[in-house]
Amino acid sequence: MFPRLLARSGRLLAAALVVPAHPAAAQQQEPLRARAVVEKQEVLAGEPFLLQIRVSGSESPEKPDLSGLKGFDVVPLGGSSNSSQSVTIVNGRMTRVVEHGFVWNYRLTARQPGVYTIPALEIKAGGRTARTQPLQVRVSPPRETEDFKLRVSLSAGTAYVGQALEMTIKWYVGRNVRNFVWTVPVLADKRFQFADPPIHLDPNKHIRIPIGSGEAIAEKSQEVLDGREFLAVTLRKYMIPREPGDYTLPQATVAGQTLRGFRRPRSLLDQFFDEDFFGFGRQAVFENFVVPSNRPTLRVLALPETGRPPSFNGLVGPFRIKASAAPTEVNVGDPITLTLEVSGPPYLGNVDLPPLREQPALARDFKIPAERADGIVKGKVKKFTQTLRAMHPGVKEIPPIELAYFDPRSGRYRIARTDPIPITVKATRIVTAGDVEGLGAAAPAQAEVRSAEAGIAFNYEGPDVLVNQAFGTEVWLRRPLWIAGLGLPPLVYFALLGIQLYRRRRDADAGSRRARQAFRKLSRRLRQIRPENTDAFYAAVLGAMRDYLGSRFDLPPGALTFSDLKPVLEAHGAGEDLIREWKRLFDRCEAGRYAGAAFGDANPEDLLHSLEAAARTLEEACR
Repeated sequence: MFPRLLARSGRLLAAALVVPAHPAAAQQQEPLRARAVVEKQEVLAGEPFLLQIRVSGSESPEKPDLSGLKGFDVVPLGGSSNSSQSVTIVNGRMTRVVEHGFVWNYRLTARQPGVYTIPALEIKAGGRTARTQPLQVRVSPPRETEDFKLRVSLSAGTAYVGQALEMTIKWYVGRNVRNFVWTVPVLADKRFQFADPPIHLDPNKHIRIPIGSGEAIAEKSQEVLDGREFLAVTLRKYMIPREPGDYTLPQATVAGQTLRGFRRPRSLLDQFFDEDFFGFGRQAVFENFVVPSNRPTLRVLALPETGRPPSFNGLVGPFRIKASAAPTEVNVGDPITLTLEVSGPPYLGNVDLPPLREQPALARDFKIPAERADGIVKGKVKKFTQTLRAMHPGVKEIPPIELAYFDPRSGRYRIARTDPIPITVKATRIVTAGDVEGLGAAAPAQAEVRSAEAGIAFNYEGPDVLVNQAFGTEVWLRRPLWIAGLGLPPLVYFALLGIQLYRRRRDADAGSRRARQAFRKLSRRLRQIRPENTDAFYAAVLGAMRDYLGSRFDLPPGALTFSDLKPVLEAHGAGEDLIREWKRLFDRCEAGRYAGAAFGDANPEDLLHSLEAAARTLEEACR
């Protein structure tokens, strides 16, 4: 019986191979459809969630317009093809069904509690139009807990327009966390300008935090709040108001996941698909959290019109200015380098060089270029350099340079001045040809110009006039030194070229060997890492990852970050999923290394397996 079944199956298979796909199925155009899906319909204010727009009937729809989506911060996460095909055989008739599709992903974060509607979104593709269905999302207010607190403070409650304040956001962390993200709505407020204070990165003191769609550098420390010790993560920003008014800063939030405990899988199948497959049957259980901040108030006052100096350039704060010059003994027209040092307020990024051409005493005696130099901030001083040229002899000094500013402590305009700088300016002496040649005073020219019919021979005098002064190729050939002189430069050039090519090939071969061996070295190092000591574990994993990527792509591994790696991965054709995986690995390693045990993983060994898998995928993608 089995031979008959086998023969019958062979005939059916042969029939399937020779019967073509149904032509109607190949020619029929799919209808365009669109559907919106959210990760959850009940969230907390400040909690990010995923919005997915699924399109069927096209592999290349136009990007949807989300400008009508109110009440949410929207971060695009990109899109990808979602096409599929299937083949069915019924009574020897084969039918191929091809479904074209595309998926757009967005991360949404609600700013305030309430009930919001995601409206119907229009999708266009190939002249066709489809619309998604509207969705409703309920947003509840976040709640502060005993384990997480967020505090926002300003260095002053009252300020003037243009006055730099320091805004401090401090997150108190009392339990292990992962996948956290900060949301600070005031940073997007156009009524304020923000700047980062100077930071000297210290891996033991600083941590990179995700904030909105970017990153920021925060400082970590151990602090006590309400009698309990916390890990404090502090973000500082300079805040400069641009408009007067009374402000209440919007609420900042930190959303993430915290470890709630462990549970055992319900079945062997659950254990097999559990993230903690190698964790002796324990499964980590995480819960979402959103911690809100307080809302400090700020009164911004307009600068008074009364008493405003004509040279006032918008500087607000207690300013000081110093000047130095070199050289101080010059001739008329010689360059003098003037150095100005401005200090006073903590933030100097918005300070410009005073308009020197508008200083009457200076412009009267000196030529001043129209261009103003950019300053350089060094510590608490911003330094400017400018070239001056004295226009006449007898100038005795560089007069005081004035800097107009508004002093918020007294509520008045003031002018800071430099001390005058004594200089000596001499008259410029006319330079003659004799001065240039070093022959002393030139003799008066008496001989007139005459035409020399004898050609160049007219320039020779004495017995030399009888010698043949011809100079051509045959003369060179009779002189070996000339031959050597002509042949030596090409020989030296080709010798140097050969050495350079050899060195390039040697370096390229060495780089290729390092790239080939990078994965094997990474695998060996990962097998030697033990997770007993949290700080040492994450430091070792981060070091191994950086060394691997440095050898693989010829990058300096010492301070390699994901920002350095991303353009390299894109240039080598790595897909979006692989790039996101490497970002996740960097975030996990840096969080554990720089933030201590509070940011560690529940299953650190899983990090080793994920890193090796990502490296193996990267090796296959970059072949």
